[in-house]
Amino acid sequence: MKYLRGMKEFWDARYQEEGFAYGHEANVFIRESLEIAQRQGTILFPAEGEGRNAVFAAQKNWEVEAYDISESGKLKAEKWSQDNGVLIHYQIGGFTDIDYPAAHFDALVFSYVHMPSALKSKVFERHMAWMKSDALIVFEGFSVNNLPYRAANPQVGGPDNIDMLYSVEEVQQLLEPFQNLKVWEEEVTLSEGKYHVGNAKVIRARNF
Repeated sequence: MKYLRGMKEFWDARYQEEGFAYGHEANVFIRESLEIAQRQGTILFPAEGEGRNAVFAAQKNWEVEAYDISESGKLKAEKWSQDNGVLIHYQIGGFTDIDYPAAHFDALVFSYVHMPSALKSKVFERHMAWMKSDALIVFEGFSVNNLPYRAANPQVGGPDNIDMLYSVEEVQQLLEPFQNLKVWEEEVTLSEGKYHVGNAKVIRARNF
């Protein structure tokens, strides 16, 4: 698929840069959510890039699975996990070709996982099938209302194509199988490496 080929080239180039594109530290909302979850088990990180969130989860005694299309991201993630004395299982694959057993995971974390709207339903449905019936979900992604923030400050990051952004209603629909789901929009100040810097509008969701 042309889109995926283009994205692979983009992310390989970004993760080959010196340092960590989005910093070493886990995303604030992901970190806070996993700290209050009071639960461990198997957890999946799609499009995990350089591994900052996966390594944090492993430090909290989760059994971590992650995937991304970028080999350079995987190399950094595995090196970062080794430096921190934890283990993560990281595969190379895209949204529609990666596969896991049905009803396998206790938790799913989407951290800035963006894709064209034509792919969203299929991708999210596949991930739902890999979750146990009582699985936890944590989600954070750029809102459709982030476009003015990005125009004022491109350093804040996020897609410049509204088709790849999220609304509260869309996330509610995509994550509908999760019971007790709460979805909201929030203005946040990002300080994550050199590509997420400044005020942004994001959609957040979790079911605990």
